[in-house]
Amino acid sequence: MEKETVGWIGLGNMGQPMSKRLLEAGYPLVVYNRTREKTAEIALRGAKVADSPAALASECEVICTMVADSAALEVVTLGSQGVLATARPGSVLVDMSTVSPAASARVAEAARRRQVEFLRAPVSGSTGMAATGTLGIMVSGDQQVYQQVLPVLRVLGQKVFYLGSGEEARYMKLVHNLMVGATCQILAEALVLGERAGLEVAKMLEVLNNSAVASPLVGYKTRPLIERDFAPAFTVRLLEKDFDIILSVAKEMGVPLPVTALVRQLLASAAARGKGELDICSLFLLAEEMAGIRGGTDIA
Repeated sequence: MEKETVGWIGLGNMGQPMSKRLLEAGYPLVVYNRTREKTAEIALRGAKVADSPAALASECEVICTMVADSAALEVVTLGSQGVLATARPGSVLVDMSTVSPAASARVAEAARRRQVEFLRAPVSGSTGMAATGTLGIMVSGDQQVYQQVLPVLRVLGQKVFYLGSGEEARYMKLVHNLMVGATCQILAEALVLGERAGLEVAKMLEVLNNSAVASPLVGYKTRPLIERDFAPAFTVRLLEKDFDIILSVAKEMGVPLPVTALVRQLLASAAARGKGELDICSLFLLAEEMAGIRGGTDIA
C-alpha cells in the first residue's frame, strides 16, 4: 500500500532527526524550514524542499510542524503563506511543538473552517530519542483522525498516548515540562550539597539511580553531568519559554505554583550567566556557582 506524502515544517534540533526517520520509513517527504540551509542534508537523502509552508501543504496528506514557539506555529499555519492557505480539505495537520493552549485553539479553529483535521501531538524526550524513534508523544484531537495518523506517529515515538478531543495534550505537555524543570533543579541542588561534603558526582548519581528517587530523566542526565558535557538536548532558553506558558496558564486557572515560579527565576539566572543555549542540566553549573564551587564554569 502506497504511503501518504508527509510534509515536515521545522528542522531544528528535534525536527531534523524526526523527519529523517519518516524518510527512512519510506514516506514521501516534503520539508520546509525558515532557514533554507538546514534543508540541505535531508534533501540529499531524498526529501523535496518547498519554498513555503503553503507550497508544502498543497502536496501533502499529513503535515507535521515542529517549531520553536506559539508565534512560530501561528506564522507557519495562519500566515498568508501558511499551511492553511492551501491545505486540502481532509488533510491532517499535526503540531508536535510545545505551544500555549490558547495559540493551539486558534489554529484548531482556523483548521476547522478549512475542513482540515488538527491533532496536537507534543513530544517528550531528547534529540537522541528523536533519532531512535523512542520519543513519547501526547496526542489530542479527533480520535478517528488519531487512529488514521498513528502509523506515522509510531515511526517517531515508542509510547503514544491519546488524551482527548481538545487541548488535553497541550496541558499534559506543560505538566510534563514542569516536572522536567523542577527535577533538574532539585537534582542540581542535591549534587552540589553532596559535592560540598566531598562526595563524587559519579558516585552520587550511581546511588540515586539505584534508589527510590531514580527516574528516566536522572538516568538520561547522568553521563552529561559526570562528563560535564552540557551540549543541548533541550536548552535553558526553551525551558524558559515553556515555564512562561505554564505560569501564564496557571494564573488564568487560579492555580498557585510557587516552586515553579522559583525555578523560572533560576532559569533566568542561568540564561543571564551565559547558559541559555546549554542543556537544562546546566542548572548544575548555576548551583555550583551560587555555592562557590568551581566558579560554575568548569565545562568539559
